[in-house]
Amino acid sequence: MHFHAFHILLLGMSLVREYSSSQCTCEEKANTCTFIPCGIPGSNGLPGRDGKEGPKGEKGELGLRGTQGLPGKAGPSGPKGEKGSVGERGPTGLSGGQVLLFPNGMTVGEKIFKTEGSEGNFETSKAACSQAGGLLASPRNSAENSAIQQIAARHKKMPFLGINDIQTEGTFKHLNGEALGYSNWASNEPNNSEGIEDCVEIHSSGKWNDKSCAEKRLIICEY
Repeated sequence: MHFHAFHILLLGMSLVREYSSSQCTCEEKANTCTFIPCGIPGSNGLPGRDGKEGPKGEKGELGLRGTQGLPGKAGPSGPKGEKGSVGERGPTGLSGGQVLLFPNGMTVGEKIFKTEGSEGNFETSKAACSQAGGLLASPRNSAENSAIQQIAARHKKMPFLGINDIQTEGTFKHLNGEALGYSNWASNEPNNSEGIEDCVEIHSSGKWNDKSCAEKRLIICEY
């Protein structure tokens, strides 16, 4: 009976020591063993409160401004506009040939009449035109006469024509000796007033008048 109880006691102590070696403790006192149970794992607690919101971060620096891009290509041309209204009709041209106006001159057919605005007597006028590669203006028809008239009217001066009767009184000729095939004398002209009027001037009306060759007149050359 005692032997059997002793074996039970040893078995109990062996189990206590095995359990103690892993998780629990066992104290031996005078053939007794006090079992100290291991703690039971605690249950999860209630969740904690949320933390306070942290301070606001500082404002970041502005980024560098990008450079402007290159301009794009031009777009396609727009649709063609409508045809404008017809302008006013210009004045009727001079008869006898085409007359074109240009600064300080006019063109009639293949002949050009031009002035630089200077003045001179008959001999000076002839020399100035010759030096410029032309001749003193000498109209052969009404169109050329009108062109010279218009140039003179713009400058508000009367010019000498390349016509005279220096060689033979009363017989007016061109500078090359050619007889007049066209003339536009004013009424009662030529009259050779005082016997000294051997040259020809043209008035603003386009009419001719014989005049002293010593007078100064607007120089108009023909080319």
